[in-house]
Amino acid sequence: MTPVPTALPPPYSYAAITAHCAAQIAQFMAESRRKSGAEACYRRERAYGVYIGWRALVGGHPDQALFLRDDLRLEALLSYTPPCPP
Repeated sequence: MTPVPTALPPPYSYAAITAHCAAQIAQFMAESRRKSGAEACYRRERAYGVYIGWRALVGGHPDQALFLRDDLRLEALLSYTPPCPP
């Protein structure tokens, strides 16, 4: 038998979640610019998924001014690229 952990891992802070998501979005968008076709679309969709996940996790943050500023910053990382073919 394996021992049961005695303590839960520390919770993540708003700042840590936001920084991690911003880095992931930037990485996926950079990869999408280096790829083409379906692979580029896949990377953009992953970046958008991270952004939506971030909003779902921290959307109720008590400091709405901070949330809105970060929301605009993360959304800007999803800079416009040509739409994926249907």
